[in-house]
Amino acid sequence: MKAFKEKLVKVVENVYCDCCGKSTTNESFVGPDYATLESCWGYGSKDDGTRYNIDLCEGCFTEVLNFIKEKRRKVLGPFNYPYDQDPLDGTEYL
Repeated sequence: MKAFKEKLVKVVENVYCDCCGKSTTNESFVGPDYATLESCWGYGSKDDGTRYNIDLCEGCFTEVLNFIKEKRRKVLGPFNYPYDQDPLDGTEYL
């Protein structure tokens, strides 16, 4: 026999881009479609104890990603990632 109880659960209904303010919910998608940029600076760092959790829409994420790629290109020049896959190239799940 199974005993049941009602439970109130919060779910994310929408996520707004912390850069442009646009909703990340797409009409043809079940829920919000977004990326999160996170950091947690530890002991001894300049920003010790500071945390960031920044939600980005696809457009703003692409701009940030392109900025990082360009900065890396300027700093390192031609660069071959030393592991199987460069994290800035992304992974397609099809």
